[in-house]
Amino acid sequence: MARVAFMLDRIFRRFGVSGRAFMPMIMGFGCSVPAMINTRTLADEKEREATVRVIPFFSCGAKLPILTAIAGGIAMYFGKGNADIITYSMYLLGIVVALLSLLFMRNTTMRGEASPFIMELPIYHMPGFKNLMLHLWDKAKHFIEKAFTIIFASTIVIWFLSNFGWDWKYVGEEGMDSSILASLGKLIQPLFTPLGFGSQLTSAGWVFAVACITGLIAKENVIATFGALAACISANFAGATEEGIYEVTTMISATGITLPALISFIAFNMLTIPCFAAVATAKGEVGKGKFKWTLLFWLAVSYLASCIVYTVGSWAWTVALWLVLGALTVVGIILYNKKQDKKALLSKKK
Repeated sequence: MARVAFMLDRIFRRFGVSGRAFMPMIMGFGCSVPAMINTRTLADEKEREATVRVIPFFSCGAKLPILTAIAGGIAMYFGKGNADIITYSMYLLGIVVALLSLLFMRNTTMRGEASPFIMELPIYHMPGFKNLMLHLWDKAKHFIEKAFTIIFASTIVIWFLSNFGWDWKYVGEEGMDSSILASLGKLIQPLFTPLGFGSQLTSAGWVFAVACITGLIAKENVIATFGALAACISANFAGATEEGIYEVTTMISATGITLPALISFIAFNMLTIPCFAAVATAKGEVGKGKFKWTLLFWLAVSYLASCIVYTVGSWAWTVALWLVLGALTVVGIILYNKKQDKKALLSKKK
C-alpha cells in the first residue's frame, strides 16, 4: 500500500492532494470511520479536510446491499442491463465524483499546494495468521453488534411507524397510507422530485424518501426499510427469491419508479451523508466550525450527481445542457483563481 501511494503521488498531485491521501481513500471501500481517522497522517489541514469529505464517495461495505439488491431488481423487473455492470458502474461513479470534488475544492475554497510526500516504505512480509484472525473476528463482532442493535431496532421502529397512525391506532397493511411513516414520507417526498423518486411516483412513492432518511442511521437500513415496507404493500412480484431483490421489485411494481430513477436512487445513497458513525468521526476530524459545511457539501454533491443521472437517463438532450453548465463552472473557477492570484500578488508588493 505504501509503495502504491508513492507511485500514485504524481497523479494525485494533479487533483491537489499528495499520494499519502490514497491510503484513507482506498480504506473508504471498507469503512469510512477508520479511513477518516487515517487522514491524520496528512500534514496539510486543507488537504486533510478535502480528503475527509470525499471518503464517503468510495462506497463502503454497508452500501453493497443497496447496490446489489437494486441492481438485481432492475435486471429482473425491467429485463435490461446486467446487475454486475450496474454495481461496478456505481463504484466508478463514486471514484469519478471524488476526484472531481477534489479538483473543485482545491481550486476554490481550499486552494494550496499539496504537502511534500515523505513516507517510510516497510519491507514485504506475510501477514500473521493470528493477527489476521483477530482482525477478522473484530470486524465480524462489530457487524453482529450493529445488526442486533442499530439495524434491528431501526426495523422495529419502521414497522411500528408504518402500522400505526397519529392517533396510535393500528392501521395494518391496508391502511399504511394513513400511517405515521407515510405522512412523514409524503412531507419530504417532493424534495426528491428532480431525482426521479419524488412526486412523480404513485401514492406509495414515499417509501423511497423514507429509505433515504433511515439510511442516514446505517446504510444497511435502506434495504431493511424496503423489507419492512414490502410486507405492508399489497403489490407482489413473483420470481424474485434472492434477499433484497424481492423487496426492490415489490417497490418498483407498487410505485411505478423508472429505471433512471432507480439508478439515481443508488447514486444518492452512495454519495449523500454517510452513517451516524462516520458523521461523528468527520465532526471530530474537521472540527465543529467546518463540520456544517461538510454536511452541506455531501448533500449538494449527492443531490447534483443524482439529478444529472436521472435527467440524462430520462432525456438524452440534457447531456448538452449539463456540459454547458460544466463549462461555465470551469470558466468561473479559472476567472476566480486569476482574481485571487492578482490579490495575492498585490498584497506581496505592498
